[in-house]
Amino acid sequence: MKYIRTLFAVLALPAVLACGYVLLKNFLFFAGSSGNEYIPFWLGALGYVVFQIAFYKPMRAYVFGHELTHAFAGILSGAKIKKFKAGKNSGSVVLTKDNVWITLAPYFFPLYTFAVIVVYLMLGWFVNIKPLYPYFLFLIGFTVAFHIALTVYIISIGQPDLKVYGVFFSYVLIIFVNIIVFSLLMVMAFPKAAVVSEMFLGFFNASIEAYKFIFSGVHLIWQAFQKTN
Repeated sequence: MKYIRTLFAVLALPAVLACGYVLLKNFLFFAGSSGNEYIPFWLGALGYVVFQIAFYKPMRAYVFGHELTHAFAGILSGAKIKKFKAGKNSGSVVLTKDNVWITLAPYFFPLYTFAVIVVYLMLGWFVNIKPLYPYFLFLIGFTVAFHIALTVYIISIGQPDLKVYGVFFSYVLIIFVNIIVFSLLMVMAFPKAAVVSEMFLGFFNASIEAYKFIFSGVHLIWQAFQKTN
């Protein structure tokens, strides 16, 4: 099974890289063309970066969210929580079952960002949330920067979660699902600037072009090999 996952990851890698390129291109275009309406988002992201550099890494909050994401993914997969522990530097969750989504969920699901979205939408049932949109954008920027910075940090120091289904497979899956998640976040946070159909069509077209390029390269190498034999 390990070799099948590795083969799947190798075959999927060109599409993942192509989709990542499209997302980055779209995000950079948005960053360069976004108006004053989205300044709170950038202030939120910058605010977290400054906070982490000037003060400390809020590891207790990250670890709690990390383990809670394991737990939520487990519940959604039909598991029951037997034990939950979250400290300053480490934590653990014991569930009645496990799968790849439960194991890797914290690395691609920004729990606090989605909590902000849920609270914002729920407030819309009771009050006019339009005046709150700048605050919403600030918190989205802050929590997204929190998720990215501490996820990269926690992976860099080594995580046993990544070894369960194979490190290479885990990295490819984490990158791919993060691309999908952050694309959806762009659509939810910047509805006027991001069109989901156009973005996912871009993913599809870029993936096709990536495989065409690889196939053409392999075909040329094969032809050259045949001519020399």
